[in-house]
Amino acid sequence: MASRKAAVAHYTLAGTWALMLVPTLLWWSESVLWVAAMSLYANFVGHLSAAKASRAEEEAEAQHTESRDT
Repeated sequence: MASRKAAVAHYTLAGTWALMLVPTLLWWSESVLWVAAMSLYANFVGHLSAAKASRAEEEAEAQHTESRDT
């Protein structure tokens, strides 16, 4: 169930960022602060995604090991 909540959160945030595209192009296109904030957000989300993928890989390996042992 946690993965379903995570997926909903990711889709909600993706929609939010898509909606921010218009104001970004119209009003904030020359704002260094806005570009910095987007870059920090991208780095943060990238590291969270990598951590989640790492945990999923570890769980898959553990399940594979368990299935071989039984």
